[in-house]
Amino acid sequence: MSVATNENAVDFIAGHAATLRFEDLGEKTVLRARQVVLDTLGTSLGGYQTRRGRMMADFAARHYPGDEATLIVDGRACSAGGAALANGVMAHALGMDDTSRLAGHVAAELVPLLLVLGEHLRLGGRELITALAVGYDVFEAIQPTVKEWQRERGLDHKSHVGSMAAAVTAAVAMGLDQEQIGNALALAMDMASGTEQYVYDGFVCDTLLSGIGARNGIDAARMAAFGFRGPPGALDGPYGYFHAYGPGFDPAALESLGTRQALAETGFKPHAGCRHVHSCVDATQALRNSNGALDLDAIAAIEVDSYLNAITPHFRVDSEPANAYQACYSLPVTVAVTLQRGSFYKADIQAWDDPQVRRLRRLVRVGLEEELEKAGRNGCEVRITMDDGRKYRGRVEYARGEPENMMSDAEFEGKFRKLGGDLLPEEGIDALIDACAHLEELEDVGQLLRLTTAGVRV
Repeated sequence: MSVATNENAVDFIAGHAATLRFEDLGEKTVLRARQVVLDTLGTSLGGYQTRRGRMMADFAARHYPGDEATLIVDGRACSAGGAALANGVMAHALGMDDTSRLAGHVAAELVPLLLVLGEHLRLGGRELITALAVGYDVFEAIQPTVKEWQRERGLDHKSHVGSMAAAVTAAVAMGLDQEQIGNALALAMDMASGTEQYVYDGFVCDTLLSGIGARNGIDAARMAAFGFRGPPGALDGPYGYFHAYGPGFDPAALESLGTRQALAETGFKPHAGCRHVHSCVDATQALRNSNGALDLDAIAAIEVDSYLNAITPHFRVDSEPANAYQACYSLPVTVAVTLQRGSFYKADIQAWDDPQVRRLRRLVRVGLEEELEKAGRNGCEVRITMDDGRKYRGRVEYARGEPENMMSDAEFEGKFRKLGGDLLPEEGIDALIDACAHLEELEDVGQLLRLTTAGVRV
């Protein structure tokens, strides 16, 4: 597909969204849909157990009254917009939701709203998968063009492009026509907002942005269905999104629509913390696994070399973060914690300032790995020098969970059980895993939300 000379970007994207069918999806896309839904349900179960997750459930129940949808785990009903907001916050609360090298975090904005609309509209699994695939395509059509500009300006993609992709996803799930889908996208452009100042200030309000993106998507689609219209030049006009938040519009940016399926190329997070620290976790684990137990007190120096986005801006190489939230972005903390504990889950990160971790993180030198950067890989190399001169090395070319280094079925299931096992009985966990494994066969995807509330241990 290519953008016609008389067709604007909004119409082009809406045309793709309105015509994509489940039968058009590749086998890998359907497989990734099953994995994305299972993974997002798992991160949501874990997210509910955080203070922010429970607080957002209370907020939605109070301020978004209604009976359209169920709050995950909590079980209370509220409006569809309120449930999308709260469930989206829970999905991202641990920072372990999926991640795309081109588009960033996507699932926490799209899956919660689809589960909400799926329950409200009694959608089947095939309808959910198709709308999800459309949302990933929209994300990848818009985000790469503005990615570096957003990074320089401190903008956060989850509530920017997330709102627009969510609007198209919701519109497709609602069965809107091409014109209405385009209006939903255009209306959502004016809802796009959010910055990354939370990183510098050590606040976890980034979790709100995923929920806001999901809620905005439902609001924009419902407004379009009601008859509201958005500006046709919302993306490529002289004051449209590509110009206001990026370098301008290049029709080539949309060439992937219809030629590849972005959902098939998404990645997943086996660890907690920022995605850009994950290859450091993997490389450190590889070093540990190949060399047995190391005397951590005898480590004299640690070198970590990674790709550019993993080492910039400064908070990614800061060996003295102010709190655990900032620590989850720091490569010196990552390697030190993983050396001590062997893993990098939320509980591990809480050890960021333990005396031994503090000593190790202060030994770290971070540098750019030119080979990885040139090849466009998100890998990492970790080198350790001991007091007696012995040297150890661990390296990965791609972070675990990338399409080139995908997690196994056992790893997906293990992550899900770890995140949800404290809340649900074993039979509940088994039922959710089985339902996601046969996602396209479900007649009513509302079953998934209901399963998260069955037998909850509070």
